[in-house]
Amino acid sequence: MNISFGAPLTPHWQHIHADWWQDDQGNDIHRVEIDDDALYHCHLAGSPLPWDAVATSLDEAMLLCGTRPPERREPQPEPLPGRRSRHQQR
Repeated sequence: MNISFGAPLTPHWQHIHADWWQDDQGNDIHRVEIDDDALYHCHLAGSPLPWDAVATSLDEAMLLCGTRPPERREPQPEPLPGRRSRHQQR
């Protein structure tokens, strides 16, 4: 029996290296120090970007990695008038 509650699961974080954390979903957080200020770069698993968000604390970074933004999809072009799609041709 499979019970689903609809609440997102809290990821489990591991401290991999001095300035690197990773959760069980593949998200990474890297701490970067610039002029004695620490920033936390969040990289979401599967994202082609070098980082997806920047936070000023580790707690904030973990929260940001736990809330994935909605997927961006390219708009589909409108079919030309008088033409049928591949599915309509069958």
